[in-house]
Amino acid sequence: MRPGFMPKVLFTPFCILCIILLTSFESKDLLNKPMPSLSAKTLDGIVINRDYFKGHCTLVSFMYIGCMPCMNEIGLLNRLKNEYANYPHFQILCIARQMKTQMIDFNTDNKSVFSNIRRALNVPPIQYAIQPACGSDSSKIQKQGEHVTLVSECNTISDVYGIDAFPTIFLVDSDCVIRVINKGGPSQPNDTLFYNRLKKEISSFLQ
Repeated sequence: MRPGFMPKVLFTPFCILCIILLTSFESKDLLNKPMPSLSAKTLDGIVINRDYFKGHCTLVSFMYIGCMPCMNEIGLLNRLKNEYANYPHFQILCIARQMKTQMIDFNTDNKSVFSNIRRALNVPPIQYAIQPACGSDSSKIQKQGEHVTLVSECNTISDVYGIDAFPTIFLVDSDCVIRVINKGGPSQPNDTLFYNRLKKEISSFLQ
């Protein structure tokens, strides 16, 4: 599925791996290479650059609203954040293929479209850092019936990181090197196998 579109089918549990348009290269080409440079701010105003990653083990989740594995992932990542709360060098960053206002709405109970989607799917608010990937709120939105197409500006992050499927998770070590790349998310909100695999991978960096 292309995340520029949001048809009703995206909210079914059968979208195990949400495919988008292929980028010029694949994310696996970045394995064991430095995290590409990024300069942005999270919803909380945290600056995301090379210094953000340096000295930390960072789980980076590339996702978008409406992809069911992405939605299933949120509660599990919240759980990981809480479980590793005593490890100051561990952090989670969500890079969402949405605009800032959409992610703010999604994470609140303000009865907006995106808030209603989250609550209808029984998804908890995201408790970790959120970086919208679609630029400014002035970005244009093209509507075609039930479909909502975001401007091509949203493709920039996907192109830079070779993201060709959602969700995709990077584990970045304290030297800003991508050590693990996982494509595909949990098939359900309580996917124990998915959670334990991530926990094992994270723990190997924190020993």
